[in-house]
Order: sequence, then C-alpha cells, then structure tokens
Amino acid sequence: MTRLVAVLVIIVLMATNGFAQQPLTLEDCVQMALENNATIKVNRNLNTSADEDVTGSYGGILPRLDMNANIGRYEAGPREVEQDVPVGVNPDGTVNYERRVITQSGFVTNSNSFGVSLNQNIFDGGEWWNAIDYAKTQKEASDFNLRSVVNNIVLTVQQRYFDVLKERKLLEVNQFAVQRSQDQMNKTQKMFELGAVAKVDVYRSQVNLGNDKIQLLLQQNAVLQAEQNLNLVMGRNPKEQVIISPDYSIRPQYGNVDDLIDQTLTNNPQLRKSELDWESSDIMVSRAYGVLWPRIGASFRYNRANEGLERVYSGWDKNWTISYGVGLSLNLFNGFQDKVQIQKSKLSEKNARENYEQTKRDLTAGIVQLVDNYNSYLEIIELNEENLKAAQEEYRLAEERYRIGSGTQLEVREAQVNLTRAEDTLVRAKYSARVTQAQIETYLGQIFAAETQESN
Repeated sequence: MTRLVAVLVIIVLMATNGFAQQPLTLEDCVQMALENNATIKVNRNLNTSADEDVTGSYGGILPRLDMNANIGRYEAGPREVEQDVPVGVNPDGTVNYERRVITQSGFVTNSNSFGVSLNQNIFDGGEWWNAIDYAKTQKEASDFNLRSVVNNIVLTVQQRYFDVLKERKLLEVNQFAVQRSQDQMNKTQKMFELGAVAKVDVYRSQVNLGNDKIQLLLQQNAVLQAEQNLNLVMGRNPKEQVIISPDYSIRPQYGNVDDLIDQTLTNNPQLRKSELDWESSDIMVSRAYGVLWPRIGASFRYNRANEGLERVYSGWDKNWTISYGVGLSLNLFNGFQDKVQIQKSKLSEKNARENYEQTKRDLTAGIVQLVDNYNSYLEIIELNEENLKAAQEEYRLAEERYRIGSGTQLEVREAQVNLTRAEDTLVRAKYSARVTQAQIETYLGQIFAAETQESN
C-alpha cells in the first residue's frame, strides 16, 4: 500500500511538472506584444486606413456616373383668378381682351422621370495626379511609422523584460544582505552571551538587520511593479504571473561609430517617415498652385420624363432628352484665399524639411551617445567584477577580525554594505548594458527587420 501511494505521488508530480508553464523567452514576450499590444493594433488600423486613402485618391480622375429616378404627384384645388381673356376678333384680325374672373376646377398631375449623367474631369491644374502622389507618399510614410511604432514597442518589451530580471536579481542581492545581517546578529548575540562584546553591538546588529529587511520589502514591491509593466506592454492582465527565462547575452564592444551612423541614417524607420512627410509637404505645395489653373470637364446627361410612368420606362424612342458638352472654369479672385493657401503650404514644407534635418541630427547624436554608454558599461562591468571580489574578501576579513576581537562591528557593517553595493552595482551595470544594446539595435532598425524575417 505504501509503495502504491508513493507511485501515485510520483505520477502526480510528473504530471504537474509536465503541465507547468514554460518560462517565456524574450522572443516569446516580443511576439505577445506584436499580437496583443493596443498601440500596435491602433497603428495597424491607421496604416490600413492610409491604404484606403490611396484607392480613394483615384476619384479625381475616374468618371462620375449617377442615376436618378423620380416619381411625383402635383395636386391643385379649385380657384378663381382674374386675367385677360379673348372676347372677339376685329375685322383686321386683332383680338379683343377683357379682364374677367375665371373659375378653375382642381386637377391632379403626375410627374415621372429617369436619368443618367456622366461627368469626367479633363484637367484640374494637376490636382488629381498630385492627390494620388500625396496619398501614396502618405501610405509609405504610414508604413514606416508602423515600423517605428513596432520597433519602439519591441524596445519597451526588452526594457521591461530586463527590468524584471534586474529587479529579481537585486531582490536576491537584498536577500543575501538580510541573510548576512541575520547571521551577523546571531554571531553577535552569541559573542555577547560569552562576554566578548558589549550589548550595544547586539542592538546595532538588530538595527542593521531591520534596515536590510526594509530594503528587501521595497525591492519586493519593485519586482511586482516591473512584472506589471511587462504584462501591460504585452497586452496581458497586469496581475498575471510572469515566468520568464533569465538567459541573455551581452555582445562585445561596438566598433566604428561612423558605420553605425550610416546604418542608422539608412535604416531607421523614424527618419524615413520624416523624409516622406517632407516629400508629402512638397506635393502639397504643387497642389496649392493647382487652383491658379483653369478647370476643364466634360458632361453627358440622358433624361426621360412623362406624366405616365409606363411611358418613362417604355417607348424608348420618345419622351427623352440628351445634353452634353465641355466646360471651363477659372477662379479670378477669391479674396486672397489662394495666395494664403500657397504661402501656408510653403511654410509647412519648410517646417517638414527642418524636422527631417533635426531628426537626422538627433539620431546621429543618439547613436554616438548610446555606443559610448554601452562601451563604458562593459568597462564598468569588468571593474565591478574585480570590485566584487575585493568586497567579498574585505567582508570575510572583517568578520574574522571581529570574531577574534581585533575588529569592530562597525568595520563589519561597512564591509557588508560595500559588498552589497558591489553586488548591486554589478547587476545594474549588466542589465543597463543589455538595455543599451537594445536601444542601439532600435536606432539601427535591426529589431523590426529581424521580426519581419521571422514572420515571413
């Protein structure tokens, strides 16, 4: 019976482990964000809307065909009217009229009509082809805007992913600090009981332990906040459990910064969008000048009308009219509105050009700063690894001196604080380096390119 129970317990444990949630990799978190993030969904819809604008832009050159059909009825009641009526004819053939009151009976008249009209734009000062170019340019700008949004969300996922790992690692650092303080307090209590130290050392160790526990509680809250932030960017419930893989790698130092600048200015989607916005503004200047040209259009209309409905929709050789022609219109003066619109479009084009140039400068400065930061972090990591070894040895020696009575508790606490600070600094430097690497990849436009290849 005991063996049977043991076997069942093992089976249950194996099944539980088999169905346990697998840790999410960074790629898994990115994929969740690409599918569920609200900002990406909104911008995808806007991009689809821009695609529809391209289709709608062809309306300026395509013919317009309309059909209309009307059925009406006109009723009038009896009435008396005063008017001139003929009362006779003179020998010379002229007619005599007299003013009399005439009584008219009521009547009913039906009206029925059916018509088809066709209107075709022939020339409108370039409005129609500029409208098409503008819509296409805006669609391309929308594509790059979507790429930029995706890149930024992917970067945010990475930042929050590594923030969770960092805060959890710092939680371990705080747990080690609490454990060291707890051990130190236990040792101090025993030494006090043996008469080796004063009571004040016990109190001081208790204070140190309490302070470290406070930091541990604060760090626990920091972990929870980091997990909520990651869930939010992935489009998940903020309270959902976060199980992620702690594996990550840090690349070596970046090389030639000039090559990275060239790559940024070539591939960065934010810069490409800014360039296309400038191009769109230039097209709007051409559209503004279009109002100075005459507009030429052609029209054709076929119409049928009769009091009898059956005569409108039969006997096609009767009851019809046709009109057609070509028209020209030219705006001569409209209160300087055309001039104002042209000047405003020129100013918008200048602003778009300035925004583009400023974006280039910002990206250039940004990539240089990020590369310098990243390479500095690598040096900081190397230095802090040495500092950590020294701090560990300092703490060991301080404890040993205190144990044999040649050192003070203050020295032990200072060594303990130095050790915790060294662990904390090393953790922060490693994750700061990895986040900076992600920021550099975003500038280079590499994140979106990698995701596109995977999706294809």
